Amino acid sequence: MNNLKKIGVSALAGSLVAFAANAGELSVSGSANLTYTAEDLDEANSNSTGNPFGSASDLSFNGSGDVNGMTVSFFAAIDAGGGAYASNSFNVDMGDMGKIKFDQGTGGNGAAAIDDKSPTAWEESWDGIAAGVGLTMTGSQNVFEYSNTVAGFGIAAAWDTEIDDSRTADGVTGAPGTSIDGSNTSFRITNATLVDGLDFGVGMSETDVKDGTSTSTDIETVVGYANYTVGPVTLGYTQGETSGGAAGHDMHQMEAFGIVFAVNENLSVSFNNHEVTYAKTSGNVDQSSDKDGIAVAYSMGGASVKVQQNNTDGSSTSNTYSEDRTEVNLSLAF
Repeated sequence: MNNLKKIGVSALAGSLVAFAANAGELSVSGSANLTYTAEDLDEANSNSTGNPFGSASDLSFNGSGDVNGMTVSFFAAIDAGGGAYASNSFNVDMGDMGKIKFDQGTGGNGAAAIDDKSPTAWEESWDGIAAGVGLTMTGSQNVFEYSNTVAGFGIAAAWDTEIDDSRTADGVTGAPGTSIDGSNTSFRITNATLVDGLDFGVGMSETDVKDGTSTSTDIETVVGYANYTVGPVTLGYTQGETSGGAAGHDMHQMEAFGIVFAVNENLSVSFNNHEVTYAKTSGNVDQSSDKDGIAVAYSMGGASVKVQQNNTDGSSTSNTYSEDRTEVNLSLAF
């Protein structure tokens, strides 16, 4: 009798494995990074004096399967050190009807995908520098996005259910955002087929403020970019503007440009500039933050070495500062 039970359990387990294999596929990849980072700040700010070496390792899971002719896929990035999700997304590809995504941390939704499209060999010139990109966009937590391609134009519309909130688990409700209580909608339109070598796009984002206590008007952002590639050289320009928010809030005007030279298929070098102007209200002086970056990236199979030197000499909304930041990154993919 026990043998019959064992045979029945084994047959059931085998059928479940076969069903899972038919239902979808799951692949795993990973990466490991070793970095050296040096920062030099002005006298008004504290210089970083801690250990300059850092390391991180991540695992990425990609699963997909067919459901009634549609491709359903799942992505999750796990911080191997902390053992928790760093980001995850759920996608439904409906073919000619487009794609629907639910995102928790992956980012690049709606207009946020083109917040700074100036070409670079590695990161933007504002990476790791105070003030960041300088534009208010759709977030990356609990965001729905619809995307499709129509007559060569890529279109995408995103809805951030609660701006600046945190990842919400299944079956629960999340807490509101910590800085802005409201939702965000945005869209982008891009094209890389009209002119050979030209990639361009525009986008708009609006945050619908609910409470009106810390902000008085909705926040609107418009952005556009154009990149052109000829031979081994790619050059591009991005411009954007954010307005609205708290009473007396300054308008953020952003300009960025970059040029990348592909020395060969393994080695690229770039220069980038990124400037944010804080257009103050009447009676106040405009301030600006100007950032330059030089990047070198070299790949060899699954390994790559990247070096970036970013610096800024300007002012933000609250203080004047200067900063030089150098990062060396060794990355291994497996």
